[in-house]
Amino acid sequence: MTVRQALQDAIEKLTAAHVPSASTTAEVLLLHVLGKDRAFLHAHPETELTAPQAGAFKELLEKRAGGTPTQYLTGTQEFWGLELHVEPGVFIPRPETEHVVEVTLKLIRERLQKPTARVMDIGTGTGCIALALAKELPEAEIIASDASPQAIALAKRNAESLGLAGRVQFVKGELLDSFFSHHGTVFGFDNRSFDVIVSNLPYVDPAEADQLPREVREHEPAEALYSEEEGLGTTKTLIDQGRFALVRNGWMVIELGYNMAERVKALFGDAWANLEVTNDLRCIPRVLCAQKQR
Repeated sequence: MTVRQALQDAIEKLTAAHVPSASTTAEVLLLHVLGKDRAFLHAHPETELTAPQAGAFKELLEKRAGGTPTQYLTGTQEFWGLELHVEPGVFIPRPETEHVVEVTLKLIRERLQKPTARVMDIGTGTGCIALALAKELPEAEIIASDASPQAIALAKRNAESLGLAGRVQFVKGELLDSFFSHHGTVFGFDNRSFDVIVSNLPYVDPAEADQLPREVREHEPAEALYSEEEGLGTTKTLIDQGRFALVRNGWMVIELGYNMAERVKALFGDAWANLEVTNDLRCIPRVLCAQKQR
């Protein structure tokens, strides 16, 4: 079977299975099997696949048609120009989350004007936000936490592969529990207050699970998706904890779910000011930042 025929058959199979962006997905999976770049597909369409290549490609297509996310099949996802390792059991970084990085960088560079800022990334997952910030802020102190041991292990692996292992400290813990549970330094974690707390927390109402794409609903970790209290429970807890974990005039940056901006704003009380919302490229309110006043 040639490259051209393999792609044609793959696109038909994925389209029939209602896989979004079937053409792009077919190319990504075939490139993963061949170990080539995209230009190869168009320059050498008559290249014959070997039997092992054809078999591997068929297996990936069947899994993708069955709902497994492409990123879990290839084991990688790009974020902020960084190639991250991903694996089942850990939430896949989304392009929209890059807006969280943009807002945080602007706060630190323009408002705080503090290149040595101490930043905490809550629910780090693959480490995407923390590692992007570490890349852009070489003098900042970056700490990242997650309740999942698997996520922490994967984030550390990403830090090592990107040459950023010495730039981010990873701590296992639920939200800011690590900050409140210890005094001084425990397991190398210094719990002095933070200049910025940043997070992409679970914000899907469990009652709305059936509205999620099949790939997400059936394959990504539930603990990274759902939050009680109509999707607001985890965020509310973080806001309450953040009052005590931030320095005076410190900032909190939170990713928003669809149509959640006003409801999240309402969770902040009079101890917070300068609530600002940033839209994503589709003009959907995506990031909210707020400044602690007292």
